[in-house]
Amino acid sequence: MGKSAGFQRIGILTAGGDCPGINAAIRGVGKTAMVKYGMRVIGISDGFTGMINKEYRELSEKDLSGILTVGAKILGTSREKPFKPAGGKNKSELSKPVLIREHYEQMGLDCLVCIGGNGTLKTAYRPSQE
Repeated sequence: MGKSAGFQRIGILTAGGDCPGINAAIRGVGKTAMVKYGMRVIGISDGFTGMINKEYRELSEKDLSGILTVGAKILGTSREKPFKPAGGKNKSELSKPVLIREHYEQMGLDCLVCIGGNGTLKTAYRPSQE
């Protein structure tokens, strides 16, 4: 079994619009983490909304089999932008980044793989800097 740089439990989320190849990316990351490195893989539902609402489940190899031809993201998606200031700056909007950090720790994640486009990567970059 290969080395996993100390990672034991990784999360995967997809955000933004649907596009071809996202299930293949989920499968590639997930199966490699499980089979090659012996990691536990956590699928987070509906992008960053799933991180905020703590909606996730552990994925198995079986969950990742047969998904290459499925037409939608198996994890779901959202266009949530938790770090973008809301117009009214209500209290629930301000707490979203805090919830993401808290839930990441509560899930026991060592790493979060965010699959998507520019917006997804910009959102993923913010907590990595804190």
